Formats: sequence, C-alpha cells, structure tokens
Amino acid sequence: MPTPTRDPVALAGVQRELEQQLEERLAVIQELAPFALPSVDPVAYQTAASHRLAVEQITAALNRISQGTYGRCTRCGEPIAPARLEVLPHVATCIECQSHAEAA
Repeated sequence: MPTPTRDPVALAGVQRELEQQLEERLAVIQELAPFALPSVDPVAYQTAASHRLAVEQITAALNRISQGTYGRCTRCGEPIAPARLEVLPHVATCIECQSHAEAA
C-alpha cells in the first residue's frame, strides 16, 4: 500500500540528490564506454558495470518516489530505517530483508 514515509520537502531533496547521482553515474559510464571491454581494460569494464548497477538502483528509487512507495521495503513492505536511507538513498530493502538475501 503506497504510503509516503517522508514529508514532501524532504522527499523533494532526496529526489534531487538521486537525480544528481544518476547524472554523475551516467557521465562516468559514458566516459568509460570506449575502454569498458574485458579484453581492453578489465578495471574500466568492472567500474562501468558497477555504475550501471547503481543507475538501475537509483532509477528504481526515483520510480518508487513517483509511485509513493519510497522508504518502504520492496520485499516485506515495512518502513526502511531513516538512517539507512540517509546513507543509501537508493536502497530498496530494509536491513533485515537485505541480511536474509545475502545469507541465501
């Protein structure tokens, strides 16, 4: 059930931060593109892959903001701890669900 977990002003700030991170990551990917092949530069390849994953996570977080579900765990639906969102604003799961996923 969509329930905003933050006030609109704070949520707008999070959205701006995520959009900025998205732009920065896309710029890095574009810069690495000519070298990001495993046979050309394995480090650039891994770096680009890492940034692509972050782009997917950030895009998903922006979608959750649009849908009104930002701040809720995508696995269990419980609120994600505000401190966790402060550190990782694109995170999709609460600590408990993330721990279970990593243990599996």
